[in-house]
Amino acid sequence: MKKCLIGVSGGVDSLFAAIQLKKRKYDVTAVHLWLYSHDYLSKDVEYLLKKNSIKLYYADYSQVFQKSVVDYFIYEYSKGFTPNPCSMCNREVKLKALIKEADKLDINYIATGHYADIEDGLIKRHFTDKDQSYFLAGIDKKMISRIIFPLSSYSKESIKDEMDFLNIKESEDLCFIKNNYRELLSEKLGKRRGKMIDEENFTVGYHDGFYNYTVGQRKGTKSGNVPHYVYRIDPNENIVFIAKEDRLYIRNFYIDNINLFLHKDWFRDRIIKCSVRFRSNPKKAIFDTALNKVMLLEKQKAIAPGQMAVFYYKNKVVGSGRIKNVC
Repeated sequence: MKKCLIGVSGGVDSLFAAIQLKKRKYDVTAVHLWLYSHDYLSKDVEYLLKKNSIKLYYADYSQVFQKSVVDYFIYEYSKGFTPNPCSMCNREVKLKALIKEADKLDINYIATGHYADIEDGLIKRHFTDKDQSYFLAGIDKKMISRIIFPLSSYSKESIKDEMDFLNIKESEDLCFIKNNYRELLSEKLGKRRGKMIDEENFTVGYHDGFYNYTVGQRKGTKSGNVPHYVYRIDPNENIVFIAKEDRLYIRNFYIDNINLFLHKDWFRDRIIKCSVRFRSNPKKAIFDTALNKVMLLEKQKAIAPGQMAVFYYKNKVVGSGRIKNVC
């Protein structure tokens, strides 16, 4: 019997995934990773795991999570970027932790409750709008042969229908944020009054910290009777630059922290598709591996440095990188 270690968060998705593995005749062990807190799973979840003969244990990865996700989140904002903590968590914490724990137990396969699929040795987009392949695009490609996504053929609606007898809250996107993430940033970075400057280089207002803004944001950027948006942030001078909407549309940008699932020569002159944020429709692009430059075939709105650019080819993830700057 094949063995599989699955990470269970306490939400419906990972619990359902664990039960599906058991139905597929896997010898299943479940682990709940302590990341931002040391809470135990609800009695209902523990009961259902036990009822399905799924062993459960807890593993503490809170220090790794603090360094790789929380500290990263704050640091990126302090440099004027808009980070993607979920992508970083999957890359540096969750998947690595599951591999590490599986190796301890001599288990070959790991599983998660992500809405994604695997095809031809590559992560593939889920067939529903709950697709989470974007958040998995930064992981080490060596891991893919060991990963199982039990939810690959299930929709969120079908899972809710099967598990409607449970009253379990959904997992949160920013699990380590109690209220508003700006409160955390203000606490860690302090208030820093600075200028808000428009595209005519006029000071049109002031702010209490550039980290409260992200590219494309409209709220708090009023200038005259025409809507204005953040189009650039200068953390060194503590300036937020705003402009009319047409200034937000960008065709080219550079990336770093690049993670390719195929050899870089494969990308030469090949038209791929690129998502510049979670749940944005992938658009046609060319990736220049010599310059680390992404050239979109049509302009996209509000491309924010710090976010992940994820490359797809025939709905499969072929690479990713952090958006460094736009041009």
